[in-house]
Amino acid sequence: MATELSWIQQVGEEPQDILQFQFLKVELINQPWRRFIDSNNPVAAALLAKMGYNKGEERELRLAYLRMLLQLSQRLDNARLALVMSIADLYFEPDPRQDEEMLRELANQYAKESEVIMELMPAWMRQGYEKGLEEGLEKGIEKGIEKGIAQGTLLERQHIARRLLSKGFSPREVADTTQLPIEEIRKIMN
Repeated sequence: MATELSWIQQVGEEPQDILQFQFLKVELINQPWRRFIDSNNPVAAALLAKMGYNKGEERELRLAYLRMLLQLSQRLDNARLALVMSIADLYFEPDPRQDEEMLRELANQYAKESEVIMELMPAWMRQGYEKGLEEGLEKGIEKGIEKGIAQGTLLERQHIARRLLSKGFSPREVADTTQLPIEEIRKIMN
């Protein structure tokens, strides 16, 4: 079914067509995904997840998509393949356990291409990377806070030691009160 779109402008008495074009509207949700799995069309691979399928076909669809990527990897450069994969990743819900199973299954079926297969899971790999990054960030922040508190405490003790020394307390008394080593107190005195 063709759809027509026009921009009309009224000039004087007569309306004039300024721009007119026709296009076909394709509703992916109404397209059977199986019709496209044997194509070498990168757009079909990228949009496969938006085509008509039911929940029970999800795993089969994902495997078909990965097989399509495997075929496309032989004729597309890495940048184009990454673009196709990034579009599809927007629509596929990653399931790390299921994705790992599918990777093993594909690696067994396509032993020669196993290296390429490992690169076909950007969402899954990204999910693991992001989780590791998040955990590392949390630990780094915790350690940074601990270090900052320790440094702040040390600076405060040194400040108190200076004040006590200025009031005439002996280095030993200042060291006992601030719990700083006597060597630290001697450094402060100099």
